Order: sequence, then C-alpha cells, then structure tokens
Amino acid sequence: MLELKVFQSNAAKSISDRFAFFANHEDRPRKGKKPRPYFQALSALTGAGKTPILAESVAQMRAHFGCEPIVFWMSKAKSVVAQTYTNFSGGGKYSQIIDGFKVINVSQLIPDLIQDSSTPLLVMATTGLFNNKDQSAGALHIYKQDADLFGDKSPWQRLIERSDGEQRRPLIIVYDEGHNLSDQQTEILGELEPDAYLLASATLKLPDNFNKSVVQPIRLWVEEAEDVDAFLALGAVNEDGAADPRLFITTAVNSQAVVDAELVKKAIQFDGTTSTMETSLDDLMVRMQTLEEEIAVRELGFKPKAIYVCKTNMNDDGGKDNHADPFEQRSAPPIKIWRHLVEQRGVDPKTIAIYANLSFLEGNKPDEVNLFSKGENDFDDFSAGDFQHIIFNLALQEGWDDPACYLAYIDKSMGSSIQVEQIIGRVLRQPKAKHYDNPLLNSAHFFLRVDKKSVFEASINAVKEKLQSEGAPIEIVGNFGNSGGGAEDLLPKEGVEVELCHIHADAEAACERIADIIASFPTFAEGGVDAVGQAHTAKELVDLTKLEGEPGQTTWTAAGSTNPVRLRWFMESALRMRSKGAKAATDFQHKKFDVRVQVNSNAHKAADKMAVEIAEAYYDLTELVYESLRPFKFGTMRVPKTAPAFNNALYERYNGFNKFELPFAHALDETNHTWHRNPSNGGFHIPLLTDGDTSSFFPDFILWKGDKIFCLDTKGSHLLTDAVARKLFDIQEDGKTKLQVRFITEGKQTELRGKIIKGGYTIWKMKNGSPVAIHFDDLQKAIKECIK
Repeated sequence: MLELKVFQSNAAKSISDRFAFFANHEDRPRKGKKPRPYFQALSALTGAGKTPILAESVAQMRAHFGCEPIVFWMSKAKSVVAQTYTNFSGGGKYSQIIDGFKVINVSQLIPDLIQDSSTPLLVMATTGLFNNKDQSAGALHIYKQDADLFGDKSPWQRLIERSDGEQRRPLIIVYDEGHNLSDQQTEILGELEPDAYLLASATLKLPDNFNKSVVQPIRLWVEEAEDVDAFLALGAVNEDGAADPRLFITTAVNSQAVVDAELVKKAIQFDGTTSTMETSLDDLMVRMQTLEEEIAVRELGFKPKAIYVCKTNMNDDGGKDNHADPFEQRSAPPIKIWRHLVEQRGVDPKTIAIYANLSFLEGNKPDEVNLFSKGENDFDDFSAGDFQHIIFNLALQEGWDDPACYLAYIDKSMGSSIQVEQIIGRVLRQPKAKHYDNPLLNSAHFFLRVDKKSVFEASINAVKEKLQSEGAPIEIVGNFGNSGGGAEDLLPKEGVEVELCHIHADAEAACERIADIIASFPTFAEGGVDAVGQAHTAKELVDLTKLEGEPGQTTWTAAGSTNPVRLRWFMESALRMRSKGAKAATDFQHKKFDVRVQVNSNAHKAADKMAVEIAEAYYDLTELVYESLRPFKFGTMRVPKTAPAFNNALYERYNGFNKFELPFAHALDETNHTWHRNPSNGGFHIPLLTDGDTSSFFPDFILWKGDKIFCLDTKGSHLLTDAVARKLFDIQEDGKTKLQVRFITEGKQTELRGKIIKGGYTIWKMKNGSPVAIHFDDLQKAIKECIK
C-alpha cells in the first residue's frame, strides 16, 4: 500500500480546503440559479504522484458534501485507465486512500449505483467512451437508451440526473491527463453539470470553451473578492497582497519537495558521442553493469532497465529500410540495436522488447524478437513481459512508468527530430521511492549519439530549460567524447580503510509517549453532539440607509451537515501532513477510532490537536543513534578526469566544488587525515527530525581521526535550530560519542541564523548542551578546531 508523502497530503488538503471555501461562499459564481463548478489544476513534476494526490483530494472533498458523491475519473489512454482501476481496486496500492468508495468501470454503471447516495462511487472511463460530438447518431454505448436497465434513458442521461430519489448527488470530474482536454470534451462534460473539475498535468493549456465557461467566472469572483484574509489562508494571495485567481485555481507542487521525498532521481548524467551507434551502446552496457553491481552489493532486489529511442523504418542516411531484406541484412535502427545487444553484448533476447510499428515481410521476423507493433492494443502484453531493454520510437504509452528505468540511448544523429526533453520523464522516477547511498543509483543516465557537439549541447540546454520551468532542482552533468570522454568511474583508493555506519532515528521513547497520548484520547459517540459538524456560509447585512456607519456584523449560517467519515481517517490525514516518522510510530487501531464523525465537529478538531501533540512528542523524544551493525558502503563514483586530485582523500579525485569548498578541501588534505567529499545526491546522510519530507542531511565532508568521525558542512547552518542542533552535533552509540557534526561558514556569526559579517570563518559546535559560535581568521586554525 502507498503511504502518502507530506507534500502530497498538503497538496490534497489545499485542493479540498479551496473547494470547501468556494462551495460554501455566499457569492459563489452562478449561471442563473445554478452554481458554477469548482475548478482546480494540479501542476506537478513528472513522478510527483499526481494520481494519489487527486485521489486524496477526492477523499477529503467527500467529507464536505451532504450526501456521498459520484467521481467520474477519466484518462485518454486505455492503459492508464486500466492501471488506475487496478490501483484503486481492493488490494491496489491506492485503495486505502479512497477507502469506502465503490470503484467500477463505466461499463459496469447501473441505476442502483447512481441512486445509492449512501456509498461514494468512483467511475473509471476513457475519454473515447463518451467523446462523440453527435451523440444521437453515435455508436457509443454510454449514449444508447436501455429500456430494460435504464428505463428508456441512456446511462449518460441517468448520470446527468444522478438522483437518489430526493436530491441530486454531487459529481466530481477528475481528468488525470488534463493536457488532453479539448473543446469538444468541454462541451460534452458540461452537460453533466459537475460540482467540481480536477485536472492534472505537468503542462496544462486549457481549451477556450473551458476557460470561458469554468475558469473565467472563478477568475472574476476572486478578483472582486473582499475577504482577502480567507484567500491568504488558502495560499492564493500574491506579493501585492491581492487575491490572485491564478494562485487560487492552481495547486502547484514544489519540485524540491518531490526530490526531497525521494520520488524522483537527483541527477541526470549525459554522455554524448559522434562515434558509431555501437560505441554508444557499449558505453551504456558498461554503465548498466556498474549499476547492477552497486544494486547487488546493497541487495536491493531489482535490475536496472534501459530504453533505446530511435527512428523505426529509416536508415541512418535517411533512406527507407527494406522490410523484405533478411533480418541479418536489415538496417532499421531498432533491428541494428537488437542485433548488437544480442550478438555483441550477449543479452538474452527474452529481455528485449521492440515497441514500434516496425515493418516485416510475413514470415521474415525471427521468433525470438519480441515485437509490439499494435500500440495500445499490445500494451498489456508488453507490460506483463517486464523487459529490461525496450527499443521504441516515440510511441510508448503514457501509462508506462517504470522506476527501474535508469538508462536511455537516444539517437539524434543525421538530423533526428527526437526531442530529448520529451524522454526525461521516462527515466526520472526513483526505484522504490528511495534514494540510495550512491550517486549513480540516484541518477538517470543518458547516452546521446549526435552528428556534432552543438547538437549535444543544445539537447542538454533544452532539458535544463524544461526542468527549470518546472522548478526541478535536478543536477545535470554532461560529458562529451568517445567512450564516455572526460569522465571515469572511480572506487576508493586501494589500501585506504575507513569505518562509517548508518545513523538511525530511535523512536522507542517517542512510541511510549505517543501510546499514552492515544490512550488518553476521549471516546466520541457516533451521532453525538461532538461528532456532528456543519458546513457554514457567511452573510453580512448591509443597511443601505447607513452606509457611513459601522459595517454590519458578519454572521455564519449553518448550511447542512457534512458527510461522516471514520475518525481514524481524520487523525491519519492530520498526522500525515506533519511527519511520516510520527505517523509510522502511531497505532490507530483502537476501536474508538472507528466512530464516524463530520468535518468541523469537536471530534475532528480534537484529532487535529492530537496530531500536533504526537508530532511534537516524536521530534522531542526520538534520538539519533550510530548503528555499528549497519556499515555504510562506499561505491563507484563517476568523476571527470579533469577534476582536482588529492593526496589524503578516500577517492583520487572529486568534482562539484564551489568557491569556498575547493580551498576547504585542500586545507583538509593538508591535515594528513583521511577525508571524503560526500556527494549530496547519494552519499552518507543523517536523519533530520523536522517537519515534512526533507528528512535527511548530507554533510559536505567527512574526516576520520583515530576512532572519531567528523562530519563537516560548509553551507548547512541555515538548518540549525536549537532543537535540531542538540541532536545533530554529537551522535552516540552506547553512551559514547561516535560521530560529531560541525558547521563552518565564511564570515563572523554570533547567533543561529544571525547576520554574517565579512572576514574569517565561524565554527559551530556544541558546548554545555548548546550550540556556540567560534570565530577564526585562519582556515587551517578553523579546521583544527573542527576536528578537536
């Protein structure tokens, strides 16, 4: 089962809170007497988990309706719908998020499910199922009248009515790939008169009709709003202090949070060459072998996968490949790649798939070639194959998202129009949503074959521009030249032995305190006064004869009860938005949490208050412990051959220094102690006991002196608070200090997060239980103090 990240829960809460505010607002936009629908665009980096965010949004919005809603969940590709249906169904990885929902495909829709307003209903559909402009003359099942089942009405008409006999059920439309929304779809979906639209896409451009009928009324409503404080609380106020429509209609996920949550890789490494295709493929296979070795030594239990993107039926010189030629004589790039992998690199044909409309004369394709040329109709069979090497053009379906995909060969030679930035999302997801202690395992590896260096540079710049536009803090490293050119894989120097073990967050004491908090939580009676909450709308009486007097008093009027949900759901949601560590340390299985309560009830408020108390207990009582039974493994590092070399470092060379770190590294080298430049995209880390998904601290340098280990950081003092510093500076094992953290900043500083005066260096270390600053004019003296 999927455990939502903190940023995912926060994004869903933002969508839900904005809906509650919009839906209950007295001045909600209307067309005549009918209220306009709510709209929210979810903008997030590929791999951020847009589907679980939308699912959690729907689950939270459910609590704000007077009866159980219907959710019409759409995607363009059948493969995506099938995958999402599996994830939502019982036992699926998202099923707990929408606990209580009845999940069906649209073909399973019957009147009884539409009428049952006591059970939330989620209906899965492809856009092609209803996307027919002339409904009466169309052949689509959803528009056909069914006298026996739907009483001379079509399923579409019954969905428009969605009556439970007394009222019309709320309807939420979710479009998981909102960039595919068209004017025609806008017109057809408008017939359903939904209460809300939720659209997700990394790049969202809305059709004119949708802008006019849905977005523009909300935009005008926000611009005319007077309750700016409410919009401020919803994160929809701009720098000028005005309510901003763009901020209100868009929930933008911070890409840094996605990286911090370990859902995507931290870096992209590009190797470019003008040499032959075979040379570039060989470089890729060498890198794949290195990755397999690093994965095996850590016993991670998966194999790295590679994709190969090329033209399909064209030769390198732009001519058409002859599909009547024998397989051994064919010059189509997919076949040449396949032959090289099998014949020259010894790859098992069973592990290779060609997903492209590759032409063959009947009987001319060898049986061992796994060809999937029917597009979406072949997708399920392709997915079931779990292939390690996938050769395709640009036709691979949107539903294919395999986090084990680490490597990509892209053939951009001879003026190929393949855009590298369009392929990035295929290789960006991180296996098992976990960063590992080696930079290579946290990186995507691209091998570009180009006809000139300028094409390589332009491709990297296009990728940088795309990632920057999405706010993605992903490092990009480029090496150009044959056989990998200016970089090589390095292991620690022979004969240099160091000891370093992982740091563990020991929450035993916190668990005991949290158990006490849970035990003391009161029991609420279902349907009791403390379990009932009400939706409210604000009204203000204005006396037109006394406009110059005091403004009228704003009154809140009850607008009906909201949907009851399990108290456990409120508690887990509240804690999930604060700390995944605290949630993992909390047991909510007591039967008193089975009671169903409503939004804004006293029970709901008590759950929020308890979540704060639990999170505080977790941070206060959890300790950082050195684990001598879990050694840290120093693996392969990819370093440019021109990088600075050092005498006493663990590796021969390091790169990526800023203007302060390089002289600092040389000064460390002069101490004659073994030291290491710790990579932030996959090195040694220390858990941070703070809110959110930013749960690890990567010190810049590590130095060994006798039986002591010093972690030295030149830029992280902004992380320090009194609470964090007390746990971070000295980490012990069995009462003995094993690892000490020191922060070094340029200039003079006298208090945490205080002003810095130019000149010298400030060392932060622990004395008498509190962090103190010590200033030195000389860098060598400062380092000497660091490692005392």
